[in-house]
Amino acid sequence: MTSRSSPTVVVLSAPGTLQGIDSELRRAGVRLVRIASLEPRPVDATIWLERLARAPTPDTVVVTSRTAVGTGVRPWRRAFGPFPALLEFWAAGPGTAQALRRAGIRRVHRPRTVGAMAVAKELDRRPPRRVVYFRSDLAGPRLARTLRGQGHRVVDLVVYRLEAPPPLDARARRELSTADLLVVTSPSGLSDLRRRLDRATFSRLARTTRLVVLGERSRRAAHGHGFRHASVAPWTTEQRFAHHLLRELRNART
Repeated sequence: MTSRSSPTVVVLSAPGTLQGIDSELRRAGVRLVRIASLEPRPVDATIWLERLARAPTPDTVVVTSRTAVGTGVRPWRRAFGPFPALLEFWAAGPGTAQALRRAGIRRVHRPRTVGAMAVAKELDRRPPRRVVYFRSDLAGPRLARTLRGQGHRVVDLVVYRLEAPPPLDARARRELSTADLLVVTSPSGLSDLRRRLDRATFSRLARTTRLVVLGERSRRAAHGHGFRHASVAPWTTEQRFAHHLLRELRNART
């Protein structure tokens, strides 16, 4: 725990994630520390573009991370030209939705809550669709299987791989050990953190540090890793996310 005059939030995530919370926390006098989690590496686009070229024209595109916008959506458009006017895009969260809009996509939908399975719940209400799903290798085929079970035809494309970053240096370990609040954005990020810390340090972190995650899947993973205090942030806007962090900080320091 840090001194009471300098609350600290440590965010373990891929580069560029949750950038909008910085100014909100800074105005509240909170010190924000970022530690790089798994690093994305694009898959050679020619590999999956061939599959898209053979597939029927899709009705729906599902994107569950902002990285997949750069490694999937943008190369696809460069290769095939403008998207059909009626093609709809579903984003798993506001950061992904923002990335799609910055890429020039206009028909961007979001589920009522955050996460890949929240998208599946929304599409379960729709007639069968032809779906393209862009994802990482670690995201796994669960969403594609769920959508197929709902009657949708799915082209499941791995457009980037997540690779382990360098070992944590002494400064990063010190920041983690003294954090008032830890933010981890995915189940794979939690697994990566456990791999990069020795057993005793990770166990102590799980026992003593409040954790904030994105989505119920990450919360279940956190409990499986032994975190005693894990909450799901209302990831609808970065402002609301920051406000949730501030509430959790108050709880952590009382």
